[in-house]
Amino acid sequence: MPSKKRKWNRSLRRSRESQNQSAIQQYMPMILGAAAIGLIVLVGYALFVAVNSSGSGSNFEFDVYQGNNTLGGDKVTLDEVLALNKPLVLNFWAGDCPPCRAEMPAFQRVHEEYGGDVLFLGLDVGVFTGLGTEASARRLLDELRITYPIGAPPSRSAVVSYSVRSMPTTVFFDAKGKLVDRVDGAMNEFRLITIVDKILETS
Repeated sequence: MPSKKRKWNRSLRRSRESQNQSAIQQYMPMILGAAAIGLIVLVGYALFVAVNSSGSGSNFEFDVYQGNNTLGGDKVTLDEVLALNKPLVLNFWAGDCPPCRAEMPAFQRVHEEYGGDVLFLGLDVGVFTGLGTEASARRLLDELRITYPIGAPPSRSAVVSYSVRSMPTTVFFDAKGKLVDRVDGAMNEFRLITIVDKILETS
């Protein structure tokens, strides 16, 4: 009799183990999916913290194409621009970048409207993104009649520091030099004005 009971217990355990394995196999895709989503969220949060905790962001030097008088020289740093104590719209662009071409006229119009209160700075990073050269950038500036300050960094440090992964990319600083907003990709005039107005209201 005890022998039969032990056999029955072993059979019951095997049955339960089999059910548990089936349940695990059934829900494994959901478990893996949830883990993947959690990892993506954690990575995204880490990037958000890295960008927003940097305050004014990493400093870098750049050569000035135009707007020398406004920026204060032919070669300046971002910190020197932020020291002008004006909200800054920093736009990473390139001469052979179609979305950059599409949004730049709106930047020019908003610059003309807010130029006294907000500083616009376009940073040509075409040579670091495979989207143009200094020559193609200057041709585009002439074609679109862009007048706000433009420059170009001598290395890709600015691209790396600001995690520029799409072109164009625009980062916004308040009058105290704190990075307060960011747009990856092209934006229309309405969105640009909305962000600028918000910064001015809180500056």
